[in-house]
Amino acid sequence: MRVFIAIDISKEAKKEIEKKLYKFLEKKHWSVKWEKPEKLHLTLVFLGNIDNNLLPLIKTICKKAVKKLKPFIVSFKGLGCFPNYDLPGVIWLGLKGDLQHLALIQKRIETSLIKENFKIDTRVFSAHITLGRIRNCHFKERKEIGRQLRGLKIYNLKSKIEINKIIIYESRLSAKESIYYKLETIKF
Repeated sequence: MRVFIAIDISKEAKKEIEKKLYKFLEKKHWSVKWEKPEKLHLTLVFLGNIDNNLLPLIKTICKKAVKKLKPFIVSFKGLGCFPNYDLPGVIWLGLKGDLQHLALIQKRIETSLIKENFKIDTRVFSAHITLGRIRNCHFKERKEIGRQLRGLKIYNLKSKIEINKIIIYESRLSAKESIYYKLETIKF
């Protein structure tokens, strides 16, 4: 099974992104495959394909990572892209607020998984919500999307996200898209 650990965002925040931000971005007619609003989340750790019998260990690690933590708030900051503005591939929405606690949770999970010999991507954690992936476009168009993204400011997203749980998801790939299934919700 293909697994990742994430923080879900509220239905209100997803609706706001859909009605305000996606509506604005879709007018640009970029070659981007936008994520469905109901799938928006903040990935903490992507594990990839794992053996089903490792799921109890992952649950235990996640429970320990959030032990004694109190809920906290983050909000939306602005748009960006990976790997960079010169050749963007992924468009994301940044976060602001209590990012120290967010990074603490992510680091605790990552460190514990590595100690248990899980093979995970250990790039520096960057708190973001993936909005879309740039697809099927020429170099010039990709570069132009990056140029426009660099100058975009978003001021009208007001949602606050209370972070009070993490979720272990299974991601199943189909011919059209990935479908997410909640395997475990761990509250703190």
